[in-house]
Amino acid sequence: MKKNDYFVLILILFSLMVFLFQPYSHELLAYQYQPIQQGEYWRLITHTLAHTNFFHLMMNIAGLILILFVFISTFKHTPLFSLFIFNTLFISVCLVFFESHHLTYVGLSGTLHGLFSYAVCRDILRKEKWGELLAVIGVLKIIGEQYFGTAQTTSHLINAPVLVNAHLYGAIAGIFFFILRDLSKYFKLRN
Repeated sequence: MKKNDYFVLILILFSLMVFLFQPYSHELLAYQYQPIQQGEYWRLITHTLAHTNFFHLMMNIAGLILILFVFISTFKHTPLFSLFIFNTLFISVCLVFFESHHLTYVGLSGTLHGLFSYAVCRDILRKEKWGELLAVIGVLKIIGEQYFGTAQTTSHLINAPVLVNAHLYGAIAGIFFFILRDLSKYFKLRN
């Protein structure tokens, strides 16, 4: 097993443990605007481990596994832990500064959007045949959510409204991580 494999396994196991100890773990780990303002900064990262219900948890784990499988060659050479932390903190900081009216947030979906957008950027840079198509699909999904929201069935399944701006912030975070890590290396190598 490689470092990324261990990280994914630990992430899934911690998410399952957090779910088993709900509602106490949820109260302690969820992104909550007021407690963060009072110094509970761990919530800026730990909200990714908490989920509203079993369906929410399983959807996020399935999404994580699917993204890692589809982009297996990309994530072989990417420090997944660094990307995960960067995306999660980026989303949380955006929520603090731009979404203070959203008092609580849990789940992994925003960070998954960051993993996806990062991997698509890498595919485009490496001229992979599906990169541009996946980029268009990702952009259309984000635009669709911004204008139309998400399906009511998703909100019903997870027993909470979907915070679509977290998906947007996650996608932006993945692109920023790509620019900071990969694109700068690419241009240095070409010069």
